[in-house]
Amino acid sequence: MIRVLLIDRSWPLVAQVARKFADSVRGSEIHVLFLSDKEPSGINGNLETINIFDVPQRRSLEEMQAVYPFSLHKTLVTERAYYDYSSFRRSQCYSRLSEEQIAERITPFANAFDYVIREKADIILEWFPDCFIPSLAGKIAGYYGKPFRMFLQHYWWSDGAFFVDRLDTTSTMVDRNYRYYYDNPALCDREKLDNIFKAKKTLYAFSSSEMYTLSMRIRQVLIRQKSYEPLSLRNWIVRKISKAWSATLIRTLIPRCLEPRDEAFVVYPLHIQPEASLLGTYPELADQFCLIKNISMNLPYGVKLYVKEHPYADFGLGLDYDFYRRLTALPNVRVFYGKARLDKLIEHPRFLAVAALSGTVCLDAAIKRKPVFIFGRAIFAAADCFLKPANFEDFYAQLMSIRCGEFRFNERAFYAMLKALDVSIVRADVDFLEHTNANSLFMSFTGIMHRYVESRAWEKRTEQV
Repeated sequence: MIRVLLIDRSWPLVAQVARKFADSVRGSEIHVLFLSDKEPSGINGNLETINIFDVPQRRSLEEMQAVYPFSLHKTLVTERAYYDYSSFRRSQCYSRLSEEQIAERITPFANAFDYVIREKADIILEWFPDCFIPSLAGKIAGYYGKPFRMFLQHYWWSDGAFFVDRLDTTSTMVDRNYRYYYDNPALCDREKLDNIFKAKKTLYAFSSSEMYTLSMRIRQVLIRQKSYEPLSLRNWIVRKISKAWSATLIRTLIPRCLEPRDEAFVVYPLHIQPEASLLGTYPELADQFCLIKNISMNLPYGVKLYVKEHPYADFGLGLDYDFYRRLTALPNVRVFYGKARLDKLIEHPRFLAVAALSGTVCLDAAIKRKPVFIFGRAIFAAADCFLKPANFEDFYAQLMSIRCGEFRFNERAFYAMLKALDVSIVRADVDFLEHTNANSLFMSFTGIMHRYVESRAWEKRTEQV
């Protein structure tokens, strides 16, 4: 029997996904454990629900911290209900809790994760690390040597997903496949891979605003009040007011560009901030200004840094007027509108490189055979076609080589990574593009989960997160 652990969130669909997954694997050797702070404990066929308050373990966070080789506090940093390590404004947090109140709400979860992962689970399946649950559960799973996988969709595939085994959303399987195909380049069908990756990325039939119905949003607010992230009305009002005020000041006082100038430049694409992909994968770099500042001061004289807004950012919210004011205080930095065309920037004759934390913009630039510096974590970052400076002096030296025309794009590494990504996808008879709302989309994930667990690929190699 394979005991698969799923964990509830303050998100109405998770319990439905757990039930559908259990139904889909009924009659197989898969037994589904569902750990919840809302659902009552009980067994229904091959679905065993465990309420966190029914777990027979009552340790304090200090007692658990004394034995864990990782920081419990850092696992909570990903929870935007409690902390904002991006813009450092308390109003960015969904909740307004003291450290003592946070500990009171977190302790039952920590005990439940520790007990159930240690005593019951064979594998833990989680979602993207956009809250404390995957961060904490993943670290505990690593401590006990239990396989931990996160379901990760990617833009180029609508019929499958990755199951990544590291909390920074990189993958042992992708890295291993990359090394294999780098050593065996003849196995990479370059024409086929070009056709896969030149196609436009997956776009859903619904927008982010249409993803959840009004009733689902209301349910989520009500669930949050009883769960680990109670909504702070005060913080919500402050966010709305500060967003409107910041947006007005940015539009009025901050010069922004649309077209590149006749000057050498490096492009830095901004992430949405606060963003789960930063807080959940590399929280030390979640404050993007620190990285931009360091890139700026290490550019060769005469080279500009074009900081391009994210086209889908909630304007004026996380990246507020103060962020923009500090950007424009850097004399070699120019701010570009989100609507500025990235392809036009990187095709410009004075373009030197993309410098990014992560994101598909790195692959977009690599597809065009452009130099790409990666400072963060990405599932494709192991490829040797990307530049990964050891420090900022190394960044300067590599950029000077590019400026002198010495850059040579590593085609072999590029195609080895494209092949590694494509073969690492777990596919099922699904098409994400068919769905018109979040409910049907997330229900479709269960077939891919079934395929992955049944394949037992997770048993072949376990790497501690």
